[in-house]
Amino acid sequence: QCSACKYIAKGVRTWVHRKSKPWRKWSEEGKGKWVRKSLKNACSKIPKQVCTYNKNGKKIFGDFDALMSKGGSMSGLSMSGELKTQLRNACKELAKKYGRDIEDGYVSVKNPGKYKIEKDLCGELSGACLDRKDRDDVDDMDASKEDISKLAERMEKLSKDEL
Repeated sequence: QCSACKYIAKGVRTWVHRKSKPWRKWSEEGKGKWVRKSLKNACSKIPKQVCTYNKNGKKIFGDFDALMSKGGSMSGLSMSGELKTQLRNACKELAKKYGRDIEDGYVSVKNPGKYKIEKDLCGELSGACLDRKDRDDVDDMDASKEDISKLAERMEKLSKDEL
């Protein structure tokens, strides 16, 4: 759960930061519009080959193509089309449930780099990482297909409970 959330938060952060230079000049409405678009992009443009692999005894997410371009070796590699689908579904649920909170968080800062989306989304908002020791360490994640599936189910249940 925690690693799926942090992987998603990292994707949102990457999209938001693409327009960090004009950020200060934008109105709150303009910033909010860009954050909403970034959330949508982060969920729809998940890499073609998502994988999990072991690093320091932990399973973490990665973009397979990006990892291969870096070279080196890795152990415990797991790739599945189902993994990508589950990650996309979890992303959509997080965006649906917490999108307004994420937007408010970004709009409230002068520089988008000052907003700690991983800490906010995966800690305070969703609680996905509350039981983790190292919440802010992106490389210290425990991920598997079951974790993502549980996160998607949890987010779906939460959204149904609110209706």
